Amino acid sequence: MSIQVKALSKRIDNRDILRVITFTWQPGRIVGLVGRNGVGKTTLFRTMADHYLADEGELVIDGQSVLQQPQCRQKLFYIDTQHHFFGGQRLRQIITTYALAYDNFDQPRLMQLLAVEQLSIKSYYQQLSKGQQMLFQILLALASNVPYIILDEPFDGLDILVRERIVAHIVDEVAERGTSFLISSHNLDELDGLCDQVLFLQQHELVADYDLENLRATARKFQLVFADKNVPAVVKEHGQLIKVYGRVLEVYFANYTPAIEMALQQAQPLMMAAQPLTITDVFRVKLGNRQAVWGGV
Repeated sequence: MSIQVKALSKRIDNRDILRVITFTWQPGRIVGLVGRNGVGKTTLFRTMADHYLADEGELVIDGQSVLQQPQCRQKLFYIDTQHHFFGGQRLRQIITTYALAYDNFDQPRLMQLLAVEQLSIKSYYQQLSKGQQMLFQILLALASNVPYIILDEPFDGLDILVRERIVAHIVDEVAERGTSFLISSHNLDELDGLCDQVLFLQQHELVADYDLENLRATARKFQLVFADKNVPAVVKEHGQLIKVYGRVLEVYFANYTPAIEMALQQAQPLMMAAQPLTITDVFRVKLGNRQAVWGGV
């Protein structure tokens, strides 16, 4: 049971948008998709959902290739937040359409969820606030009863209360039904509290795939202060600079070993404070320019 993305590539207007993307999305996990603007996150989602045809590669859902068994894509739910038909329709019309599209669509459950969020099926979608529109999309996804749900920037531009409601629905769905989510977001703090796994896209390629539990078992982040401005060799060779606060260096060590620990102690730092490692830190390290950053210290 899983979704396997195998060597997926997509070109638009003779430009590579996705290059040989490969990863596995396991059941019951929340996977974050991270990357700078324009690297192909939405294109990846559209290609997985068959809104775009892949130029190469394939999608395998629970052991079945969608090329040979296209109906297995019904286990995957995705709403393109930029292009959909919702605008002039009432919520009840949209619900009717999705109930026809998904065999296990749970309309009674959706009615209960809408009542909790005080959303009327008589409302026109375009008259809802941005937060209400996103909440409706999330509830529609939950009611579809599929094992795999893709969410494209679900927190973008929403106030804290709506974001908390969306997070609560996602967490409850994973805990109670084992549903899996693939979520892209520029709000890395939100992903940090949600994700089991994070994928990094850079220049249209997948450059990292981290299991966060394993990552935090091997990587470390420290705030370091040294007596002079010369940064010890162990830090420059094995660490990556995240931030500088005056004389305080915030440094990430991808593979923190006893040997590195000993070398740091021998450098006699005036301060050496361990810090929680976040997705934002890994984003800066993985997608930043290491040499340029160290060159400024």
